[in-house]
Amino acid sequence: MRRSFVILVILVIFGGVAPAARAEPPQEDWTLWNNLYQRCLYNCGFDGCSRLGYKDVTYVTGGCVEGCRNGGPKDGGAAPDFDLGMKLTGWTCQTDCKYRCMHTLQTIRRSEGLPPAKYYGKWSFTRVFGVQEIVSTLASLANMGVHLWFIPSVYAAARNRTSATSAGPCGSAFARTWLVNAAINANAWLWSAVFHSRDTRWTEFMDYTSANLLMFSALYCVLVRTFELDNRRSAGLFFAFFAWLVSHVRMVNNPPDRSVESYRWEVNMRVMMTIAVAHWAIVLPWAYGCRLRRGGFGSGNRRRLSHPGRHSLALFAVLWHLAALAEVFDFPPIWGYLDSHALWHCGTPHCIWLWYRFLKEDLRWDGVAKKDQ
Repeated sequence: MRRSFVILVILVIFGGVAPAARAEPPQEDWTLWNNLYQRCLYNCGFDGCSRLGYKDVTYVTGGCVEGCRNGGPKDGGAAPDFDLGMKLTGWTCQTDCKYRCMHTLQTIRRSEGLPPAKYYGKWSFTRVFGVQEIVSTLASLANMGVHLWFIPSVYAAARNRTSATSAGPCGSAFARTWLVNAAINANAWLWSAVFHSRDTRWTEFMDYTSANLLMFSALYCVLVRTFELDNRRSAGLFFAFFAWLVSHVRMVNNPPDRSVESYRWEVNMRVMMTIAVAHWAIVLPWAYGCRLRRGGFGSGNRRRLSHPGRHSLALFAVLWHLAALAEVFDFPPIWGYLDSHALWHCGTPHCIWLWYRFLKEDLRWDGVAKKDQ
């Protein structure tokens, strides 16, 4: 009864993690602000100054960039007077003008007592050494670092499992899936850091695709592990998941309804949430000893024992998704740096060790016992 209650609480917490609430724009005339923004971009392209006159006051952000006069370098690259950070992160005169004009408009809106607005679907952050979202970037690198720290120990545990003369009734086919999944996690956080450093079409595509790969991989690994699939069945499931992933990525990046701006975001979030709920709905009951109807492939007349790493897994699920609840509160970045998304990323590195504790326990565990035990 107690373990059923624990599982129920975890799933309820996870089910409550809705996609990030997108702030509704204030009820005001956005035509004015759009015209002001376009005028600022025109001025910046002409003389390199994100300058705007509004109610007899001239507003400008970041001074003027001489190298961006008349559109900047003909090849569309960085201006000679950009600092090293902006050159390394790929800023151009056009993208720099967009950034500075956002902040010019924000200054005007503050002078009018108006709340911050989003531009191109995102809040305007204060960049640091060319990095657009410094807190989210550093938090993503911290998450990646934790995964990289534990991967060698998972590799050693997986190698010991596969090389053992007797790997137990569960076999060792699942060992390599946990190792690959760990590498996929590190890769996803790497591209998250790159995307938050510089938001471009390419970095957005890699961030979305890597996150999709991570979620599909997590569900695939759980199915292989909990159903104790052999190499042939796991290979068949792999090709099915790969085809599903390719189809999903193509649909997200080439949506059939391009007239709806939020189509890609909404469809992607629905699929990711469905996969995540399925993932926990399968692995948590399994870890706490809930018997599958067929008892797993090849298990015969046996029952499952509760997993020795079940409490680490459950605590990880709770802490991870409590951190993800920050996404529900979509607020403008505090001091220009910390928004709800960054807060979520900051809340996850400390609990990843619990996941790896579960993995290492799993790689040492046989997982089944005879009924008379």
